[in-house]
Amino acid sequence: MLEVKSLYVSYGGVQALTNVSVHVKKGEFVSLIGSNGAGKTTLLNSIMNIVSKQKGSALFDGKDVTKKTTSNIVADGMALVPEGRRVFANMSVHENLEMGGFKRPASEVKQKLAEVTEMFPVLGERASQMAGMLSGGEQQMLAIARALMTNPRILLMDEPSMGLAPLVIKEVYEKLKVLASTGLTILLVEQNASVALKYAQRGYVLENGRIIMQGKASELLGDNEVKRAYLGKEYKEKWER
Repeated sequence: MLEVKSLYVSYGGVQALTNVSVHVKKGEFVSLIGSNGAGKTTLLNSIMNIVSKQKGSALFDGKDVTKKTTSNIVADGMALVPEGRRVFANMSVHENLEMGGFKRPASEVKQKLAEVTEMFPVLGERASQMAGMLSGGEQQMLAIARALMTNPRILLMDEPSMGLAPLVIKEVYEKLKVLASTGLTILLVEQNASVALKYAQRGYVLENGRIIMQGKASELLGDNEVKRAYLGKEYKEKWER
């Protein structure tokens, strides 16, 4: 469904991505893990054409979207849930959801509103509340629901666990698991490798702007190098004894 080929991106002479290639098949849940500054957000933003590519291409359903505008990419069926959620804080929950569906037909917006509030009941309960007053977990659910309002076929997720408590992270990922079970394709980037690989089918490891490993998520989760690098200080200390 999504194929990124030999992508190069730089910022002011600093190379952010070098020869990055990833693919996501229809219905897959794929996680790309890496430390802070590895280039994860740059990858998603370049796929969506929010940042410019030096070289490389992105294909969606076999069609080249490398030079398409972001709005046209969204219209094609790709949606991004950005890092830090970026809800419209001074707008209500309901207005945020409507913004997600502003290019869809009115009848479809009404149907999608019913669907996302059924999946995320708290959003229906707080429809008139300002989005900036929601908790971090509630804002993350709003950001996901807002993306779903575009009626996507693939969902790009950027650091959904950032700043959230462990129980809330689990709740968010369980929602993503439900979405994946409906056939929605998901490409997710995370610094939190343990949770990302637990829920994904396949994974990539990005380091200093390069893909250094890829494979089944279960295999990456069991790899000692991945554990040492990404599963936290406590594991690293035990492994290096």
